[in-house]
Amino acid sequence: MGMHHSTYFAYGLHVTIDAHPWEEAERVEAELARLNDRCPDVHHLAAGDYDNDQFFLVTRCTEVTPGQFEHITATTVPAERQADWNRQLGEAAEALGYSRITEPGWLVVPDLG
Repeated sequence: MGMHHSTYFAYGLHVTIDAHPWEEAERVEAELARLNDRCPDVHHLAAGDYDNDQFFLVTRCTEVTPGQFEHITATTVPAERQADWNRQLGEAAEALGYSRITEPGWLVVPDLG
């Protein structure tokens, strides 16, 4: 069995959780479906070390394949859109009961599986 390496580029926030990421993902998917009218852009990402994934709430998320890159500038995402993402991420985090979160921002998340 080989190792798989991915890298994700996303806008979102890191969430410290006590459960396993795959268990938390099931709960979050169900809750986010109920929040879709207020937080339509929010999804989750579980990625990280081989057996120690971390958990993120994200809005924009793309996989950056080997040999490729992602490029953003200050105007790639309009300020109004980013402010709306921040609002959605905050509302989702609160509705999901998260208190240990980071400030929203651009994330580069390596994933080894």
